[in-house]
Amino acid sequence: MTTGSIPRLERNPASDGLAALAGTWWRYHQGAQASHARRPILDDPKANRSTTPNDPSPAPGAQRPAPKGLREQLSATIAAAVRIARAHVSLAQAEFGEILAEGKRVGILAGIAFALLLFAGLLLPIGLTLFVGEWLFGSIGWGLLLGTELMIGGAAVLVFAALYVPIGRILGRLLVALLVGIILAILLALDVPNHGFASVGASVIPSIDPGPRPLVAGLALGALVGAILGILAGLVRRLGVGGTVGAAIGLAILGLVVGAIVAIDYSPAVAIALGLALALALWPILVAIDTYRRGIDLEALKNRFYPRLTVETTKETIEWVRKQRPLGPKS
Repeated sequence: MTTGSIPRLERNPASDGLAALAGTWWRYHQGAQASHARRPILDDPKANRSTTPNDPSPAPGAQRPAPKGLREQLSATIAAAVRIARAHVSLAQAEFGEILAEGKRVGILAGIAFALLLFAGLLLPIGLTLFVGEWLFGSIGWGLLLGTELMIGGAAVLVFAALYVPIGRILGRLLVALLVGIILAILLALDVPNHGFASVGASVIPSIDPGPRPLVAGLALGALVGAILGILAGLVRRLGVGGTVGAAIGLAILGLVVGAIVAIDYSPAVAIALGLALALALWPILVAIDTYRRGIDLEALKNRFYPRLTVETTKETIEWVRKQRPLGPKS
């Protein structure tokens, strides 16, 4: 190296390598910071969320897009509101569908429960009636017959009571029916009709076997007595020839049935059952006959369902108003 010349530095290969590595790290660090600055931060409320992470930020000198007009914003708002409304409707339909399904389930179970209770309510009186018939009279058939007569007779009597037939008359006919049934039960329990028909059969038709003789005599005598009573009723009522013949035939058939029933030899239990059956059948018949003979006061029945006091008061009020303020000449 000569005097006055600029000294020349010797290049160190190791130093050049470190400088290149430092420059590379610095450029990578600056690029990472720029990319991180462009990416929106979810937790940062000041972060710009108008751009997606993949979209680069607009250049500082680039032209920004024009803002939407009022019509476009209104259309977008309406569309958003429609979508929200449809979402709520869909949610409500789904929820009401679940509620309806639950309601159907509860309704089906409640209907089955009501049907079971109704069946139990019907089974108890029916079973009790059949049990009493079997227990007292030896057959469930008596329970069925007596229970049916009681229900039908009670319904008929309630109809008459609804027509304001006095309760005393209804109870009086019940006592008469019970008295007739008791007399029949006693006669059948003592075999009085059977012995009587057997005696009549032995005198009139001795050629018939003694076993069925009381029944045959009862049938014949019952039909004869019924026909005679029918003729007498036709003459008294002046029913004419046709009416008299019809009454005679009808009562003759009834006499056949009665004669066949009373001519048989019964046990005491069956005799009591027959007497009770006759009383239950006779009770509504006697009430109906008594009501037919006495008649029903239709005017009194009408007055019970006519608001007479209200109508009369209204008429009086209208008349008073007309007197206070005349309405002019009537047309």
